[in-house]
Amino acid sequence: MATQFSFKESSFRIGSGRYIQDSGCIAQLAEEITRLGCARPYIIGGETALSLARPAIDASLTAAGLTAAYYTYAGFCCEPHLDEIMATDVFRAADIVVGVGGGNVMDAAKFCAVTSGRPIINIPTSSATCAAFTPLSVMYTPEGRTAGTKHHKVEVNCVLADMDILCRQPVRLLVAGVYDSLAKLIEINQRLLGRTEADTDIGLLSSYALSRFSYDWMLRNLDECCDDVAHGRDTKVVWDMVYILIALTGVISGLARGSNQCAIAHKVYETTRTVRPAEAKPWLHGELVGIGLIVQLIYNGEPEEAARFAEKMASLGMPTRLSACVPVTDDDLRQLFEKVCASTAMAGTGDTEQARLWDALQLVR
Repeated sequence: MATQFSFKESSFRIGSGRYIQDSGCIAQLAEEITRLGCARPYIIGGETALSLARPAIDASLTAAGLTAAYYTYAGFCCEPHLDEIMATDVFRAADIVVGVGGGNVMDAAKFCAVTSGRPIINIPTSSATCAAFTPLSVMYTPEGRTAGTKHHKVEVNCVLADMDILCRQPVRLLVAGVYDSLAKLIEINQRLLGRTEADTDIGLLSSYALSRFSYDWMLRNLDECCDDVAHGRDTKVVWDMVYILIALTGVISGLARGSNQCAIAHKVYETTRTVRPAEAKPWLHGELVGIGLIVQLIYNGEPEEAARFAEKMASLGMPTRLSACVPVTDDDLRQLFEKVCASTAMAGTGDTEQARLWDALQLVR
């Protein structure tokens, strides 16, 4: 049985007004800032990300006669923390926000920019998620529990995906991004079970078609790509993989109108962070989603594919059971089950489907 789908967002927000992916493209930052009519950037970045990108950022800004305020952001995208940033005189003096780093920093920068009415440019330093591209922010509590998703009414103004950095990202981040992106097809399948084209949203159908292409391409090229990234090689397969993980996956999300491709796998991620926030903190988004994908495949009636999926994940050094990441007591598993059942991921399902979900969760415990 397919779960029901509803539209939290009526518009198709495809993601980013400009997407630039090239070696050394951070050099274009000052040009993109002035193109947007701005001159005083506030740059939010992770510590490691800024150590990698700041020399190129400073060179671009200095050549254009611009100066920036920098803020080193740590932890999850947390509204109280972001409110404190936006209340400072330094932030108020800025006219544009630039995010530099991974998913949490991208989401934090987008939230600050949109909330304060400023443009946003993102410079991703990993392809672990499509957060640099998508017009939303995944929110967390100060303790690291998930706190919902903010769907922004405006798109990201520009993304600068610099291959000088992205071809040298840790392989672990690349792989996590692949499994977060693979989730799109597997989760959309849950929405389409038992449906005909006549009773399915065209956006979801087009999202499915693109996710089918990206799913097949990523699995076919993953091993070669991992080897190239491990050796810092800026090859075509790495370029194409980065494009799929950041830009194409963001488009897929936009065509599905944000929430409609989010099903069991991502709810397993969210509820794991909610039930065990401290223990889950070291694990990447895509790693926990990957475990959720095994659950999703079993629920979708594809146990053989789930077994192949788990085998491939293990070969890449990824966890395939929740207990490899966090303690899982009987109460933890019951909480996880109840939270997923209560979510839109299981909307419209009955006892049979919920029993199948419980069985699947037991198998990845």
